[in-house]
Amino acid sequence: MSSSSPLRNPTFRRLFAAQSLALIGMGLTTVALALLVYELDPAAAGLVLGGALGLKMVVKMIVAPIAGAYADRFSRRALLAFIDVFRATLVALYPFIDASWQVYVLVAVIAAAEGAFNPIFQATIPDVLPDEAQYTKALSYNRIAFDLENIVSPLLAAFFLGFAAFDLLFELNAVAFLVSALLLCLGRLPQPDHGAGTEEPRPFAKITRGLRLYFASRELTGVFVLYFAIAAGSATAIVATVLYVKDGLGLADVEVAYAMAGFGAGSILAALLLPKLLSTLRDLNAMLLGGAMVVLALTVAVGTPGFEWFVLTWALLGFGTALSMTPVGRVITRAAESVHRAELFAAQYALSHSSWLVLYPLVGFLMGVFAFASAFALLALLALVAMVVTYFIWRG
Repeated sequence: MSSSSPLRNPTFRRLFAAQSLALIGMGLTTVALALLVYELDPAAAGLVLGGALGLKMVVKMIVAPIAGAYADRFSRRALLAFIDVFRATLVALYPFIDASWQVYVLVAVIAAAEGAFNPIFQATIPDVLPDEAQYTKALSYNRIAFDLENIVSPLLAAFFLGFAAFDLLFELNAVAFLVSALLLCLGRLPQPDHGAGTEEPRPFAKITRGLRLYFASRELTGVFVLYFAIAAGSATAIVATVLYVKDGLGLADVEVAYAMAGFGAGSILAALLLPKLLSTLRDLNAMLLGGAMVVLALTVAVGTPGFEWFVLTWALLGFGTALSMTPVGRVITRAAESVHRAELFAAQYALSHSSWLVLYPLVGFLMGVFAFASAFALLALLALVAMVVTYFIWRG
């Protein structure tokens, strides 16, 4: 293990292990939730699941700034561990649901907990790893963990569903959250230094301070706009892949999985190469390069390629989205002192989800109304406009 590896830091090792376990557990719940919704009402399963996912986005956008504003009143270790235990309790309730409205309630409460957990967790990492080289590698590891979750969780779910009901997946997620909480409790986590005599702002001002600090930074304002290009790429991969592979190419479920794996492989490759790339490229230039790759991939898709070329195109799309997303933590870390990082990460978390909230239904609408070539062209144009606007914002 190299001297610059963040895994040499025992605190980060515990954080990374806790995050990875929680991600895999949540992936199991994603599979189980779809099966639960279908069991409750097969005719309305798509509507209920889509509504639940939309509600999840909205709740995260609302809760994240509030959590970021008031998280500094508590021990990070105690708060993160408590949220994990709370999530474990909530997930364990899923098998007892017997009506669709209960799905909405439970999804909303779990989303609120996740919206509180993630910004605090992300703000903790740069305090644990003040060395920029180590922090950059930590961001890459986190990106890889998210991508591997998309691969590992469905495989694990398929394995367990081979001999057990889907309720087991909820129980395994609860166990994963409890183990994550235990790992978080094993060591100390740094607290931001607020200084003596700092005046506490009014509640509304405190809650919105992260957003005000965010948009006061030209770099972060550009990140917000660029996220619409990123969301155009990732939402297209998630929503359009199954439609294009099955309806456009007339292939089967296994080819859908291969295409999604191509997207994930591209993203993982970008995360692995990122530390070296950022030693020669500025963060903003790397993010713009990633945006250009998203535009290029969507433009290639306009030609409605055959399956092999489509998988390669999706690998490029995954590479571009990861290259644009992963350096954001470095930009935020430089934009504010430790005391305000939780608020800035919360603002970023909420604003990034706003872009996905727009793009997920937009991609679905475009794929339903237009031919594949036209839909891909419109999404490429949207990503290009977002990238150009970002460039001029950063250029000043």
